[in-house]
Amino acid sequence: MLETCPRCSNRLGPPLKSGRQVCANCGWSSAAIASQGSPSSQAGTGVGGILQVCGRILKRIFQYFSSLIQVWIGKLQKSKQNSNMKPGNMVKGLADKLSSLEQAIPTEVSDSKRPWMTVEEAFVHLGGDVRIPTSIVHSLDGRSRVPLARFREYYSEQEFKAYGLEMSLERRRAQKPWLRVLSQK
Repeated sequence: MLETCPRCSNRLGPPLKSGRQVCANCGWSSAAIASQGSPSSQAGTGVGGILQVCGRILKRIFQYFSSLIQVWIGKLQKSKQNSNMKPGNMVKGLADKLSSLEQAIPTEVSDSKRPWMTVEEAFVHLGGDVRIPTSIVHSLDGRSRVPLARFREYYSEQEFKAYGLEMSLERRRAQKPWLRVLSQK
């Protein structure tokens, strides 16, 4: 092992894991330089490498176009199958879709006079103002007075009934407006 660089005479550091020594100043390395062959052998390797790369590119282009043709043929076959659909089958398919849509219509008829509200809309409905932090609303019996921050924390039906509101837990979980005025029975 050398202690100084043979090229610039600077002190060499410890050898690398591979055992090679490198000079931090000039870049000299103790690794043997691979002998460079004659220029004619390098030219042959270069042309061969270029031909190899061109061959790989052509192979990729061919694969791309063949996959495009396969997709196009698949679409043609699918459109041919759709064109062979008989009118009776089409009507049956439309009838099935219509019946599934009819079943998806909710059976609950909501009262248009009692729309669902968010917590903020219900607070305003009760006479509060969401823009004023000290604004409060009163319960129906007048015993409870709460600001919007506390009103938002209510979770049970009884807490909202005290203010004349009905809540829907399913609508709340679905993140839809979930409060409305209690129905007058």
